[in-house]
Amino acid sequence: MPDHAIVAEDVPAPEPERMSAVRTMVPAVGFSGTFVVARADRPLTDPASMQGSGCVPEWWARDGAWQILQASLGGDPRSSIVSGTQAPVLVAHVLHSDFVTVQAAGPSGLFWQCALSPVMARDYGFPEKWIGDADTVFRQACLWAREAGLRPDPSALRAALVAEGDPLAEALVFDLTQALGFRFDGGTPLDPSVTGS
Repeated sequence: MPDHAIVAEDVPAPEPERMSAVRTMVPAVGFSGTFVVARADRPLTDPASMQGSGCVPEWWARDGAWQILQASLGGDPRSSIVSGTQAPVLVAHVLHSDFVTVQAAGPSGLFWQCALSPVMARDYGFPEKWIGDADTVFRQACLWAREAGLRPDPSALRAALVAEGDPLAEALVFDLTQALGFRFDGGTPLDPSVTGS
């Protein structure tokens, strides 16, 4: 999948300086980190997948050929993980368990993004264009899921897009992935010393 299909140039990723400013305003509580959903030949836990990202893998699960990886904050694994895939990819960044930014792309060039826990994202002053219109995001996410070969649950997807993290926004990542049609059951906690981080 070409890199430009992962992050659309006209829709920038969250500005690090803006997020740094937000971090200074809010006590460092809760989880801050990244979830990556991808279909890949090698495990997303492979140190080469995380090379240069600065992220530390913490948890990993599979749904057939699909994988989800949770990593602690420290960088952005997006480019290092997705550059070799030829399948849809979803990356979710969690900020202090308060809200989640989501970006998803597919080989066809389909791209969508949103913020989970949108009221909290607005309270942080997060840009409205990133939060997205729930109806538009819903349609794009359904198309993306079908491109991934999944069967999204429309009512669960609509609910996930407007739900607030209560109490933890990272739980919405699992609500979203399940609504899209993934079934990541179980999972494995990871020891950073074993994964090479």
